Amino acid sequence: MASSSEESYVDRAMAGPTPDNPSLSLKTRLKRAAFFDKREREVAEGNAEPVDHSAGLPEAGVEEGFDLPPEEDEGAGDRPSV
Repeated sequence: MASSSEESYVDRAMAGPTPDNPSLSLKTRLKRAAFFDKREREVAEGNAEPVDHSAGLPEAGVEEGFDLPPEEDEGAGDRPSV
């Protein structure tokens, strides 16, 4: 869990996929991260119950673990690296 002195879920989502937020889509990661940041604030205020961080993830991803996609060579493909 992140505290005010640690990185927020949104900060981590901006850095890339994580086991708790594995989507390759930044928009999807930010939406999920914003929910967990908000929920963490509500839990700290006593207004909500904590949520399991694997909530809403597909069962296959939760059971099999998290694997980052393989790194591509710089010359591979026409897409710029992110």
